[in-house]
Amino acid sequence: MALAQRIAAIPSYIPKDLKDAAPGHRFNLYLQHWQGETGNIFEPYKKSHPVGKEERATFDRECAGVLKDLCPLSPARLEVLKGIRTRQQTLINHYGSSGYRISATSTAPFATGLGNEHPIENGFAFLTPYGLPYLAGTGVKGILRRAMQELRNDEVEGFTDDAINALLGPEKIDKPEDAQRGALDFWDVFPNPAAGKLVVEIMTPHFGNYYDPKKGEAPHDAGAPVPVSFLAVPARSQFDFHVVCQPTRLPEALQNQWRALLDRAFRHAFEWVGFGAKTSVGYGAMLAASMSASSASPSSSNGTLNSQGIAPNITTATETWPAARIKFNRANGTLTAENDGAQAHAITPQGEARLNALPPAIQSKIRRNEFVKLQATVARNILIKLEP
Repeated sequence: MALAQRIAAIPSYIPKDLKDAAPGHRFNLYLQHWQGETGNIFEPYKKSHPVGKEERATFDRECAGVLKDLCPLSPARLEVLKGIRTRQQTLINHYGSSGYRISATSTAPFATGLGNEHPIENGFAFLTPYGLPYLAGTGVKGILRRAMQELRNDEVEGFTDDAINALLGPEKIDKPEDAQRGALDFWDVFPNPAAGKLVVEIMTPHFGNYYDPKKGEAPHDAGAPVPVSFLAVPARSQFDFHVVCQPTRLPEALQNQWRALLDRAFRHAFEWVGFGAKTSVGYGAMLAASMSASSASPSSSNGTLNSQGIAPNITTATETWPAARIKFNRANGTLTAENDGAQAHAITPQGEARLNALPPAIQSKIRRNEFVKLQATVARNILIKLEP
């Protein structure tokens, strides 16, 4: 399975060594996906994965290598990313009590912009001109609306249609005079990738014959999987969300309540909704690391966790919840304890470890999502220990 050397279709005056270029530039402008002198489009993404060991190695090197080569962020790009994130944290301070920031650590890979047009048919959202991954503020707003609507449906106090419309603006407008903007402005989010690099994820659809109208087969698990590579921000990356509120656009009852509603909505979105693409299979899940008003100092966490699963910028003062409701999210391995509206979490691998330490009968109930109450030891929003 010999494949021609990959080259980029760029003018000769551009340096061939693109290692210092931003991932987005290499992905969109300088993608090395053309083969040698023939100039044929690099197509093996769509082919079945080879069977032999040597062929698999060649495939991984040549096909997935197109994306793997551009995953690392060079030191210069990391400095640019650091400057952007620091600038956002500095700017939010100028908004005083109208500014809001919440940090989170991803518990699963994060992908966005997969629907963008691209030669490999799986795009990714990079912000021009930086060429760095980002989540658009409009996307954050959409997820928060979804989270608030779910909390409204669960009859959580404070989440009403009027409150959601006041914060985010009406979702549907029947008459032009009803159009109005919400009080909250959401900024773009620039993730700080764990280990300073992106990762290549693979999905393997194997129901091709079912979707092909000419073949019309019933869906089954014996279909040949087709590996499809796409870019993602790895788990344990750091995300900082910034929101600016214009309180004068809110009714008086919400002017002192909007921050608490945002806290609850963000936490619900982190655990149960997810950000970006492929959230139905667990991508984009996060765990709140810290919350602060704009007057707080910028987070110094780099997205790493200690042996207890606690981010460095979180205090370790503990408390005991004698009868906490326990839930387990299979999609991302997060174990959650709920007590009087408060939540604490243990992400993978800590979540699995806490669960496996329990008696088998209790484990089974939790995994089946049955109602279980246990004594929980927590440190702020981190689940430290469970006891029957």
